[in-house]
Formats: sequence, structure tokens, C-alpha cells
Amino acid sequence: MSDSCGTCGATDLRKLLFESAIGNEISDDEKKEIIQTTRYYPRTSNLPETIKEKVIESHINEFNKIEIRDIENIDRLIEENSRARIYRRTFKEFIRFIVMDIWNTLEYSLSHADRLDQLKSKITSKEVLDVLDEMNNHFQNLRKKHFN
Repeated sequence: MSDSCGTCGATDLRKLLFESAIGNEISDDEKKEIIQTTRYYPRTSNLPETIKEKVIESHINEFNKIEIRDIENIDRLIEENSRARIYRRTFKEFIRFIVMDIWNTLEYSLSHADRLDQLKSKITSKEVLDVLDEMNNHFQNLRKKHFN
């Protein structure tokens, strides 16, 4: 999730996520201006505030559509439809990518716990909340390992 990294395909993914989230809410000229004036476009944290809020709201609305076992069912569908051996991440990894993009937009002056609470307060999907808890547990374990 480096600001300037694009070699892994994250830039293309971010562009698609931005386009999906913003839809037709702004004109093509406004989109072009954002592309030309936003450093490290389309990283959500660097977008203009009003656009950033729309993108995050869209992502969270999509998160909240995820129901029990959807992550597992999507992974199974991907695997069953694969005709060749491919390198892939699970749907959970995709959710983690979006979570980290949103996380980087949250106010850095807040404590880790307050940022986590702020993020979780808008998410209603138990599946996504479970992913957040896994991510936080992983972070806390790394923190203990490195600072104790």
C-alpha cells in the first residue's frame, strides 16, 4: 500500500474502485482534473475531501452487502471456475486491501483503537467485521513481538 507503488497492479485496481465508487456523480471533466491534480491518484487518502467521502461511503455500502459465508462462497466459485493454475489471493485479501485503503484515510491524530472504532462503526457486515478483527489481532501480535 505504498503511496507511489503501482507495479503490483494496485494502481489499476484503485482506478477501477474509484470509477465504481464515484460512478456518474461527477463529470468526466471533473474526473480528468482529479487525475491531473491529485498526487498519487487514485489513492483514496489523497483525493479531494468530498470525493474521498463518496468513495469511502461506496466501499462501506458494498462491504455491508456481504453476508455470512459470502467470502467462502466467492473463494469456492473462483477456484471451481479456474481452468488453469493461477496465482490468486482470496476474496478476504481483496477486502483487506480495501480496508487498508480506507484506514489510510482516517485521522492519524486518533489512537489506533479510536481509528478502529471509527471504521467499525460504519460497517454492519459480520463477515467484514471478522476480517477487521483478524487484521487487528495480527497487528497487535506483531506489535507485541517487536516492542516487547
